[in-house]
Amino acid sequence: MNTVRQELLKSVIEKMGSIMRGMYAASDFPFGEAKVGGQQIRILFYLARKQAGVSVKELAEMLNVTSGAVTQFIDALVEKNLVRRDEDSNDRRLLRVKLTRSAINNLGEFKLNYFARVSRTFDALSDEEISTLIILLDKISVGSHRHGE
Repeated sequence: MNTVRQELLKSVIEKMGSIMRGMYAASDFPFGEAKVGGQQIRILFYLARKQAGVSVKELAEMLNVTSGAVTQFIDALVEKNLVRRDEDSNDRRLLRVKLTRSAINNLGEFKLNYFARVSRTFDALSDEEISTLIILLDKISVGSHRHGE
């Protein structure tokens, strides 16, 4: 890899990291009566796609953090009545983390408010530029899967 490409990629990675940190930095996203932060939001959105619930290990892998860190996030979400821990129907030793009925009922409104707020990040881009960005991000995503990364 040549030096110019290395510097360009370094810049892209730094800018992507900055954008993502900015989008998840605020810890005051209202979810019903509760307030949730970045990693908690990721957990809630992930659980919304997994109606059967997920293990702490699976959440740790998804977030790329330790099981201990996930346990702290889950404890906070349990206190806010947004998730619950249930015994696994196939193995009583395992716990599955699931959204509570209250979280399910409030998820639609939360998503609308969250995406409206976070989408301001892209106000400087035209619709055409956003479409191009989507195409480029899809290309990267496909490329990383193709190379087994």
